[in-house]
Amino acid sequence: MASETSTTAAAPVSSTTLSSCEDAQPVEIQAMSSKQIKNMAKPQFAAQPEKFYPVTTLKAWGFHRAQCPKCGEHFWRHSETRTVCGDSRCEGKYHFIGRGTGKGARGQKITYAEAWEGFRRSLTSARIPCTAIKRYPVVARWRNDVDYVAAGIYCFQPYCVTGELEPPANPLICPQFCLRFNDLDNIGISGRHFSGFVMLGIQVFNTPQKYVFFKEECVDFNLRWLTEELQISLDEITLVEDVWCGGGNLGPSVEYFIGGLELGNMVFMQYKITDPCTGAYEPLQVQVIDVGIGLERVPWLINGGPTAYVDVFPQALDFLKQTLGIDYMNPIVEKFGPYSCLLNMDEITNIDETYTMVAAACGVPNKEALLAGIKDARDMYILADHTRSVLMAIEDGSLPSAVGGSANLRNILRRVFALMEKNGWWPKLGMKGLLALFQKHREELAALYGPFPEYKSFGDIIEVEYNRWKNTDAKAHQQLAAYLKKRKTITVEDWICCIRNFGASPDKIAEYLKTPPPDNLYTKMSEQDENKVRPPPQQLYDAADLPATEEIFYSNGDLFNFTASIVAVKKFAHLVNNAIFTTDEDRVIVLDRTCFYPNAGGQDNDLGTLTIGDVTYNVVYVEKVSKAILHTLDKPLPKGEWVGTKAVGTVQSERRYQLRNHHTATHIIYQSARRVLGPHVWQHGAKKTVEEAHLDITHYNSLTPEQELEIENTANRAIRANYTITKVMWPKEKAEQTYGFKLYQGGIAPGNTLRVVDIDGFDTEACCGTHCDTTAQVGLIRMIRSHRISDGILRLHFVAGDRALQHMNSETRLVNELCSMWTVQPEDVVPTAKRFFQGYKKYITIAPKQAMELLQLKLKLFLSDTTQNLLLLHADETEPTMFISTIKNLILQMQAKRKAVVVINPTFLYAVLGHTDLINLAGLKEALEAAKHEDKTSKRKKSAPTEALAPKPKMMDTRIDVIKVKNQPAPGTKGKAEYVEVPGSLEIVAPLVNHAPVLTFLATAGFADMKL
Repeated sequence: MASETSTTAAAPVSSTTLSSCEDAQPVEIQAMSSKQIKNMAKPQFAAQPEKFYPVTTLKAWGFHRAQCPKCGEHFWRHSETRTVCGDSRCEGKYHFIGRGTGKGARGQKITYAEAWEGFRRSLTSARIPCTAIKRYPVVARWRNDVDYVAAGIYCFQPYCVTGELEPPANPLICPQFCLRFNDLDNIGISGRHFSGFVMLGIQVFNTPQKYVFFKEECVDFNLRWLTEELQISLDEITLVEDVWCGGGNLGPSVEYFIGGLELGNMVFMQYKITDPCTGAYEPLQVQVIDVGIGLERVPWLINGGPTAYVDVFPQALDFLKQTLGIDYMNPIVEKFGPYSCLLNMDEITNIDETYTMVAAACGVPNKEALLAGIKDARDMYILADHTRSVLMAIEDGSLPSAVGGSANLRNILRRVFALMEKNGWWPKLGMKGLLALFQKHREELAALYGPFPEYKSFGDIIEVEYNRWKNTDAKAHQQLAAYLKKRKTITVEDWICCIRNFGASPDKIAEYLKTPPPDNLYTKMSEQDENKVRPPPQQLYDAADLPATEEIFYSNGDLFNFTASIVAVKKFAHLVNNAIFTTDEDRVIVLDRTCFYPNAGGQDNDLGTLTIGDVTYNVVYVEKVSKAILHTLDKPLPKGEWVGTKAVGTVQSERRYQLRNHHTATHIIYQSARRVLGPHVWQHGAKKTVEEAHLDITHYNSLTPEQELEIENTANRAIRANYTITKVMWPKEKAEQTYGFKLYQGGIAPGNTLRVVDIDGFDTEACCGTHCDTTAQVGLIRMIRSHRISDGILRLHFVAGDRALQHMNSETRLVNELCSMWTVQPEDVVPTAKRFFQGYKKYITIAPKQAMELLQLKLKLFLSDTTQNLLLLHADETEPTMFISTIKNLILQMQAKRKAVVVINPTFLYAVLGHTDLINLAGLKEALEAAKHEDKTSKRKKSAPTEALAPKPKMMDTRIDVIKVKNQPAPGTKGKAEYVEVPGSLEIVAPLVNHAPVLTFLATAGFADMKL
């Protein structure tokens, strides 16, 4: 097969891989993109339709192959009257709008939920029946490469597709809610695009052990649904041959069109790409069917409305219509519907020209008139679509933020806020009405998914997002102004830069530029997102050929001494400038069994010793690679053959117990936070060390002290309840069906089994860490602090067990010291501290005023003193600001009386000289230069190493200038005030590190403190 299909790419792209670990030098290879491989395979597939496409079934249904005269695609038609392939670009319009299709053309309209029910009824009664399963969450917590489910097959990647894991049913169908943010420009315009939609999926997984069905049966079952359930005539259906390529796989696909609308796409993952340089491929071991049908399009096609949004959001749109007093239907909207298919922003090259053509077809003069006619309807459709997407994402555990995929969520929510503000809808709808709109979506979706559970924090999340949108505008506006001021022309890339870097919403940029956003803004943003890939972590060791290590720490968590045999010795490796460097030291040991827990699940590894022969080695790091556990020693083994040698291990028990307490406490703190704050709380990361633990959670605001205390109290109540903690290996599909995807708090878990840690119904998670047997063994949990680490993510710091006791003891000692220092009882510490703080605040308000008054008094006395011309002032202030603003203004008096003032403190010198001859300027400069350096003869205590390494603050520059004074114009004239120099005067500002040389010089020059 590979030899038949191999070819060379005409325009390959470059990718980089690493060679051996020893040299870690990059090697360039020329790899074809998915698009290039698809374009290469397409003519091969088209030349052999009997080999690649379900020709037998298509002919049995009476279809004949043809080639579209407009786009050149091969397609199958039932009637010779179908001259083009059926794609809307070739048809020129939607033909079903205004008349309906199938049963709808006969007056039998269907609802959104009824469309799914008909599909379910047809596929579950097929010759090879499919099983209908419940939808997966739209937040893809079981994957680390994507944030949201964008297609039904996402739910079964990668493990079901590779055959590593059994799917929940086979074959199966599912009404999967999906999120995609690449079509935002089209929403409200094209009639068929949504940011959140339901994909009716048919997934089939054919393995060497179990063949279910493939291309022929799949097409047969889809045609049966179309003709029997929806009663669509075969003459109205066309099926187009295509090729699918992605994720290293390749296969034929068949799209089907009715009335100009693509209703479904049947993808057959049949081949594996064996050589990305040539595009060579071979049959997959597991051949998969992935059918995607947009549920939103089914009732639209059958009912024949002007847009799909009317069939999908009937309650939501009627609510908006009544609340806003605006009808989303008008003659222009109805005329526009059939031609809306031509305005897909990622498919048209000349947007203005296309709008002009569509406007003419609708009987309006130009693009502007067309947009004005559909404006209210379009904005209401956008509101309905975006709010439903936000609802489903938040309900499934996501929060709007400025980072990752959640930034898309914030983007569409802010688009809702902006549209409401631009149209003046806030006074009519308000926050109460907006939340009521979300409730309408819940009621509509309940017909599909059942009732939604109570979500007590949902309204707070929306209100917090609204307040952030309103309150962050000032800063974003300043950044916008600075960025856009430098550009003569503003490109779509500039818009994206401002959105991504400054958090500015498109409406605010449009308001600043006084121009609407580009028509293809969101399409371009999506294209940029597609190029962002999460790189896999660096793997220092290859353990694929090593046997699994027996993990004694799971079967007996209290065993700390063991004997094992060495099964492999590896060279110690580490990263150097992000490249793998392998040493010649035999320091990495693999045993057949171990009590050492590896660094995993956010938990630090065990430490201890391994005695091999008559030498004892410290175990300094433990990690798991594939199924083997690797122990890194503090020193290398002598050269020789060590495989089969006995090793005696000892694990530090106190460290293990403390880590175990912190890991168990993490589960308890997570569940406590969820119960206190709301169901939007999910784990975002965690770390458990001996010293303390922290848990990162999703939350929309900083915690109050009261919330921190309530989380701590809830956690300690769980400890006192003495819940039993069970740790059991489950088949993955059974665990997911039993507990749902809340299992995945710590990220993905590869393999087809899960270690499920259940705290007696209080909390259940898939987790590989070490845990207590009961919550009472944790002893005590103390919250230390909480803070935001990024937008929408909070970090909770806490301690448990002995560390909690130590923390509590430290707090007790602190209170005792304060009581002793202030001679008060513990209950009086807070009132006393308040009095001290209030006094301090009063002092820092009064002190600067008094210092200024004292300075002014000293200067007045100095100027009136005929016996002293050179004044030295010692300052406590850390900045010379007060002296600069005061002394310089007296320069004319000082010059008249030939006086000079020098202010000095350990870090700066400030001087004002009435005449330059009052001081030896060269001598002062020499003293100032010496004062920039430390006194090496000083006996003061040396800085600690950490202080020595800390970056030093930047010193001010030495400045010596002639003083300028403001020359006011004569009264009654129109002249402007000007600054003029005072000849012979000087102002000096200089930094000091060692002020001793300057003090010595000034004393010699005759400067002295004030005489009183």
